[in-house]
Amino acid sequence: MEHTRFEDLISEYLDGGLMRPVRREFAEHLLACRPCHLVFNDVREALDACHELKESQMRQIALFTEVEQKIIGATSAGEMLSCRTLDALISDYFEGIIESSYEEIFREHFAVCDGCRRLVEGVRQSLEEPEEVEVPEELYGRIIAATSGRRR
Repeated sequence: MEHTRFEDLISEYLDGGLMRPVRREFAEHLLACRPCHLVFNDVREALDACHELKESQMRQIALFTEVEQKIIGATSAGEMLSCRTLDALISDYFEGIIESSYEEIFREHFAVCDGCRRLVEGVRQSLEEPEEVEVPEELYGRIIAATSGRRR
C-alpha cells in the first residue's frame, strides 16, 4: 500500500468503515511501515484529544445550563431585569414602543425594586403635570403686531 493511500484511509480505518480486504491491507502496512505507524498514532492521538475536548466542553455546557437554571429558578422575572437595563429602556416604556413581553417584566421589576418604582413614578408625574410657563406681557403685543402686519 502506498503511503498517501494509507494516510487517506486512516480515518475510515479508525471509524471501522473499511471493507475487509482493504482493512487487512491497511493493517499489514501499519505493522510493516514505521513512518506510517507514527502518522497513524499521531492521527489517533489527535482524534482522541478532540473527543476528550468535546466531552469536556459538553460537561461545561451542562454545568453552565444547570447553574443558569438554578439562578432563573431562584429569581423572579422582575429581579432578572437589571436597574441599568430598565433605565436604558425607560423612555421606550413611556413612549409605548417597548415590546409587550418587556412590559410585563418592567411591571414585575417595579414590584420588587423600590428605587426603580420611585423613578418611574417620578417620570410619570412629571409627564402628567402640565408645566406652567410664565408668559411675558409684551409677548402678546409682539405676536399681534407680527401677525397683523402692524409695527410697534
